[in-house]
Order: sequence, then structure tokens, then C-alpha cells
Amino acid sequence: MSFIMKLHRHFQRTVILLATFCMVSIIISAYYLYSGYKQDTELSEMASQVDCGALQHLPYRPVEVKVAKPFDSLRTDPIVLVFVESQYSPLGQDIIMILESSRFQYHIEIAPGKGDLPALIDKAKGKYILIIYENILKYINMDSWNRGLLDKYCMEYGVGVIGFHKTSEKSPPNFQLKGFPFSIYGNLAVKDCCINSHSPLLRVTKSSKLEKAHLPGTDWTVFQTNHSAYQPVIFAKVKTPENLSPPISKGVFFATIIHDLGLQDGIQRVLFGNNLNFWLHKLIFIDAISFLSGQRLTLSLDRYILVDIDDIFVGKEGTRMNTNDVKVK
Repeated sequence: MSFIMKLHRHFQRTVILLATFCMVSIIISAYYLYSGYKQDTELSEMASQVDCGALQHLPYRPVEVKVAKPFDSLRTDPIVLVFVESQYSPLGQDIIMILESSRFQYHIEIAPGKGDLPALIDKAKGKYILIIYENILKYINMDSWNRGLLDKYCMEYGVGVIGFHKTSEKSPPNFQLKGFPFSIYGNLAVKDCCINSHSPLLRVTKSSKLEKAHLPGTDWTVFQTNHSAYQPVIFAKVKTPENLSPPISKGVFFATIIHDLGLQDGIQRVLFGNNLNFWLHKLIFIDAISFLSGQRLTLSLDRYILVDIDDIFVGKEGTRMNTNDVKVK
């Protein structure tokens, strides 16, 4: 009988030890799970403070940038062909103003819905070094014949394309550009932008840390892609990501400008997800013109400061400079 009692006590101790071990394991596991969650939360919050040039917190990983094989830009005249929606469209006027202030030659055409393109070649020489579309959808949705002619010209003469996509009330909230492997979200408010320091477009524009502010307007288009042939240039967060379909987390960055490196068809394109009201878009627009034209259409990096000192000679008596003031060392 004593043997049975001893065995029973031993069994009880074993059960108590096992139960204690299980409880300790559960407590330790819960502690590490909570610590890991808290750490992830802290990291996600700290992500907005890190240098955007490192791209450590972004969904795009920097890779070795390879672009389409450069062509001899001297085969084309240094003239920009601009397709506008109308002669008085606001974005078209902004594009022309920047070209004129930069002293770049240009030629304006109303973007044809259907119809012939202007002559692109003159005596075996390309007439245009760059093509700009105020509305990139006019380029995307061209009839196959004219699109084929334009793409052939771009491939043979190394001509790039810059296009803008601005959503309207009738635009779908989420769609995919025909022929491009990335998703587009439209009619958005965005914030907290930063520049991809790995972009080959940057010249006047300099990469910097995260700029925490709301960008102007609520009609932004953002691009989402992980394809190696497309590189984001400017990142931003969506102000209300829960309104997207499907919803996304608040810390995700999207591209407001994306660079098609031309690895698929030999044509480099730069797509803007809004107009030129945002000052960084203006700088990238100037840099894109410079890059896609092989530096033939470019602004000097030299800067000059004008100091107007005539007031110190013609100001009130007692404040103007005199001979003794000039001779003081």
C-alpha cells in the first residue's frame, strides 16, 4: 500500500512540475511575442525618420541600375515635341513655361485622339530629341498604327517619353496601365515625400531626408511596382490608406514619379502621378529632360548671387557710404 501511495505522490509532483513548466513557457512566449510586436511598432514609427536615401524602410530595394543602351543624341535636333490637351490647358501651360524659362526649343501639337502624327524625321535625322505628353493616356491609348510609328522612332533614335497622369472624378480608384506591369491608385491625398537617391535622373534635385508634410491637392496618382525595369523616383505615403481597395498599412510608401528604364522595349519613360504644382515635381521634370536628352537640354549648375548695394550710396544722409567708409579695412 505504501508503494502505491509513493507512486501516487510521485505522479502528483510530476504533474505539478509539468504544469509549472507549461505556465512558465506560456509566460515567456507571451513576453517575447509582445516585445517583438512592440519592437516592430517602434521600428515602423522610426522608419519615417530614417534617411530616404538608404531606402531601408521602403518596399523597393535598391538594385544596380541598368538603363537601355544609350543612343547618339546628335542624330536628333534639340527640340522637344509637346502633346497638349488644348492650347489653354493649365498643365500644358506649365510645361511650356518651364521649357521657355529654360530656353529649350519646343514644338506644340494637340494630342490626337485618332489621326496622323506630325512628321518625326527629316532627311534621315530625327526632328525631336524628347516627347512630352500632358496626358499619358493619349499615348497609351493611341491606335496601334501610330503607336507603332512613334515607338519605332523612339527606339531607333533613342528618344525618351515624359508623361503625366492626373486623375479625375470619373477615374477608377485602382487600375493598371495597358502594357505596363504596375498598379495605379488614383484620387488620393498624399504626404511625407522623399527622393530615391539611387535614381539616375537626379541632377539639380538632391536627395534628402523624409519631408513630413501634406502634399498639395487630393487628386494624386501613385504607382506600385516591384518590377526591376521600373524605378520609383519620389516616394510618398497615402494619407488615408484604409480607403484603398484592398486597404494597405499606413507605413507603405508609393511612387508619385516612376522611371521606366527602357529594359523591355528600349524606350525610357518618366511618368508623373500629378501635375507640376508640387515644387519637387518641377525639379524632377527639369532633371528628366536633361537625362533623357543626353544632357543636350540641361541647365547649368553654376549659381550667381546679385547683391544690390546702390541704396548705401543714395540713401539718407548719415546712412550712405562715404570715402572714409570705403577706405576702412
